[in-house]
Amino acid sequence: MVAALIGVLSLISGGYCFWLMNVPLSYRWVPVVVTGFLLAIFVFIISLVTSIVALVRLRRSPRAPNIPQIRPTI
Repeated sequence: MVAALIGVLSLISGGYCFWLMNVPLSYRWVPVVVTGFLLAIFVFIISLVTSIVALVRLRRSPRAPNIPQIRPTI
């Protein structure tokens, strides 16, 4: 859940940085925006991989076996 939330936030910030790339900026902000965009994409990829690994582990987690209850013989 946390990885998905981080992924959504990184997509929003990446989209904002992408929008800033299309807006006229002063030259001193260009490296900051490009770095922010690349960092947001990197964080999104990491969170996506983490979510996939968590889902695979969740599906493969061992479930409690159905153990029959032992009843004493009378």
